Amino acid sequence: MKEYKLTEVCDFQGGTQPPKSEWINEPKNGYVRMLQIRDFTQGKAQHIEYVKDSKKVNKCQEDDILIARYGASIGKIVTGLEGAYNVALIKTIPNENLLTKKFLQSVLKSPVFQNFILSIGARAAQAGFNKDDLSRFRISLPSLDDQIRIAEILSQAENLITQRKESILLLDELLKSTFLEMFGDPVRNEKGWKQDYLQNYSIKISSGSTPLGGKEVYQRKGKFFIRSQNVRMNFLDYSDIYCISDEIHNKMKRTWIKNEDVLLNITGASIGRIATYYGEDDNANVNQHVCIIRTIKEKLNPRFLEYQIAENHFQKVCIGASTGGTRESFTFEMIKKFNIILPPLELQTRFAIIVKKVETLKGEYQASLKELENMYAVLSQKAFKGELKVEEYTNNEVLGMVAETKGEY
Repeated sequence: MKEYKLTEVCDFQGGTQPPKSEWINEPKNGYVRMLQIRDFTQGKAQHIEYVKDSKKVNKCQEDDILIARYGASIGKIVTGLEGAYNVALIKTIPNENLLTKKFLQSVLKSPVFQNFILSIGARAAQAGFNKDDLSRFRISLPSLDDQIRIAEILSQAENLITQRKESILLLDELLKSTFLEMFGDPVRNEKGWKQDYLQNYSIKISSGSTPLGGKEVYQRKGKFFIRSQNVRMNFLDYSDIYCISDEIHNKMKRTWIKNEDVLLNITGASIGRIATYYGEDDNANVNQHVCIIRTIKEKLNPRFLEYQIAENHFQKVCIGASTGGTRESFTFEMIKKFNIILPPLELQTRFAIIVKKVETLKGEYQASLKELENMYAVLSQKAFKGELKVEEYTNNEVLGMVAETKGEY
């Protein structure tokens, strides 16, 4: 098996960018669709644009593989559309006597190549790469027959990962639809539930604070210090959590949080994101961008409140009422005046039990997803280093896992 520079077995052609004044929004004879990254990522076609077809524009076919060159999408691999393409994309032109398109696509989507591209983007003044950068990436090429089989194996693994991600999203949608089925729209209140201000069903509505010294006192071990970036919609993300020392924590007793406190982001782009804290009482803090809502649990279930505030219509009404000029924000008075629905506590609790069961299943799915992603990373790394023996995998782990998992969707 021979190793090559990527540019020895694959040429690359950058896109073209006719003046915007020459673009049109309707198809017309003599014009060709102008493809941008969004055309591949937005799903249903929107804002389709066309440019004059000429030798000055570079074009791709449906089966051509393109790479996003700049910005947040750098390294994204796209295919499936025909037309001209702009400068944010680069087209691959493999030597198909040595390299199949399917194998090339698997290489480009692999963690090995993606990490390579991201490292280039991180070094560039403006995230991007060129052909000289790509020449530094090396690839081992098996026979064309083995390339086809390896690409099929990796495709099976990718499909399984996609299915698992979709199943996790479906669980999120299940909880949203269950809430609406049980309680209806909390803003319109079609079911006629009792309504009242949140302040009348809460012990505490207050924000946290940042310790003296700010980032300088953050550490990786100690008491959790929850920031707005840790508060996602309906869950807390501990992957990038900072901590503070016991000494600092003990000076911030006002902002200690308790088990089942509801945490609401009150400023910035993440305003309205909400999650419930499950952990030991008085063992964590939040910063000033996060509001602590401690409910009277005999009247208002915290998890029910969380999903009520997270409901789409409630979010639109709340965020639409936010203030603060260019920087969105909630005041405590606004939060206290949230007009919430109050079904019987028994019904609220029943919903909270459903949430717990679904989240247990979601946790299992997320663990499974992590295993699948690790498996894919190992398989792809072996494949592109020439260490993968195809016969070991064609009828075993990947195909077996696909067959075994299909019944779960």
